[in-house]
Amino acid sequence: MADDDFEKADKDAGAVSIPQVMSPQKQTGGMVSRMPLDIMAYRSKLVEQYHKGAPSLVEKLRQMGKGDQESLLLALIDEVVTETDNLLGNELIATQNGEMRDSSVISYKRAEVIEKAIEALQNKQRLEKQEGVDVDSPSMMIVFRFFMTKAKDTFDRMNVGQEVSDLFFRTMGDGMDNWKKELRDSFEEMRNSR
Repeated sequence: MADDDFEKADKDAGAVSIPQVMSPQKQTGGMVSRMPLDIMAYRSKLVEQYHKGAPSLVEKLRQMGKGDQESLLLALIDEVVTETDNLLGNELIATQNGEMRDSSVISYKRAEVIEKAIEALQNKQRLEKQEGVDVDSPSMMIVFRFFMTKAKDTFDRMNVGQEVSDLFFRTMGDGMDNWKKELRDSFEEMRNSR
């Protein structure tokens, strides 16, 4: 469908477009930009207001002290999922307003975003299987429990008493707050040293 066809369909459907005041042509990195002044200013204002109420993704990661790839990927996936909710809201508003073409376009875009998030998770899992261990997998938890059980059995066989065993596991527990990140970092170091 050509742009004229969309404009005609909008006119026939009674769709109203926002009048756009165009900015003067501006040279930006070898490209000429003509953007609607009112929409661009309004969008910038909304983004600024949003970030005052909630830190940006980069700021969130910095505040959490997480700059590793795993945290970044999970944060990005979280952001994508949040955006799918926003798209769903836009789709529902468009449907309520009888803007079925807009609703369909938004629905299609939402499906694309969800598909990209699924692909990102699958790629993460594939990489972990190829490059190391998926520390979030059920198999990893079974291995972890197995070794903890073996450690407990060893203390029992040594007859060191319940106090020593409890002290060991309590102390180990205190040092295990970030065990998944530390394990991932160890795998990352191993990969980098090859």
